[in-house]
Amino acid sequence: MKSRFRWVSLQFFAGMMILGLCFGCGQKESVPAGMPEEQEMSEKPAVSEQPEPDRAVVDSNDAQPDDAEEKTDTAEEKEELSPVSEEGEPGKKELDIPENGRRLTEEELEEYTEWIQDISNYGFLLSDWEDPAQINLYQVFYNGAGVAREGMEEEKRAYMERNDQPEIYTDFIAMDQAEVDAVLLEKVGLTYEQLVEKGSRGMKDAYYTETDSFCLERGDTNYIPFGCVDGTVDADGTIVTLYCEGDDWVRLCEVKVETMSGHRRFLSNHILEGSMLDADWYFEMMSE
Repeated sequence: MKSRFRWVSLQFFAGMMILGLCFGCGQKESVPAGMPEEQEMSEKPAVSEQPEPDRAVVDSNDAQPDDAEEKTDTAEEKEELSPVSEEGEPGKKELDIPENGRRLTEEELEEYTEWIQDISNYGFLLSDWEDPAQINLYQVFYNGAGVAREGMEEEKRAYMERNDQPEIYTDFIAMDQAEVDAVLLEKVGLTYEQLVEKGSRGMKDAYYTETDSFCLERGDTNYIPFGCVDGTVDADGTIVTLYCEGDDWVRLCEVKVETMSGHRRFLSNHILEGSMLDADWYFEMMSE
């Protein structure tokens, strides 16, 4: 009886051991017993983020903003308003070509540029005028306009006395009125006195009766290297309109020139862009 009881007891303990082993197999190997739940979650691998969109697709989507068409229209409108484009190239659409006239060629523009840059010519582009009596003659003759000579001692003494100064401080030039008249007759068809009679302010402060000459101290501060960037000629080939670019003082001007039998004469000059347009004192001086 006792031996049978022992045999049953051994079978019972053996079964319990087998159950214990099976229970251990079901535990999580990666998490030690007693580990907090937060630590277990932190050690799990992070969920990968969404992949970046294809850069080419993004660029293509951003290439055309919603207002692209509006901006294009604005640029075209701006181009139509200016006789010369911002890059300095002729504005082909907006230039007003005379009926049966034509646009000047590049070779003609280069030739007119050389002519405009002559010391006797560029000064006529330094004031805004429709009538020759509005020309600033001081600007035209400030550098002598090609007819200046070295002043005589008599002229220098008269100049220093009039201006109450003990000496000549910069370059001194003198221009005979006859030479001044010759320049003005060639360029605008009027003499100095005729311009004054028409209302021109003239250069009375620089004129000396005793020598019949104009005397000035000057430098090269009014020189502007104008370049003709566009232009037209009318059907008769006599009226030329030039668009000339200079510097900040006169960035763009429209010059009308009459050309007949090889002779050129200024008809008008209108400053379209430049800081001169903001110089109220300048136009007040011109209206005196």
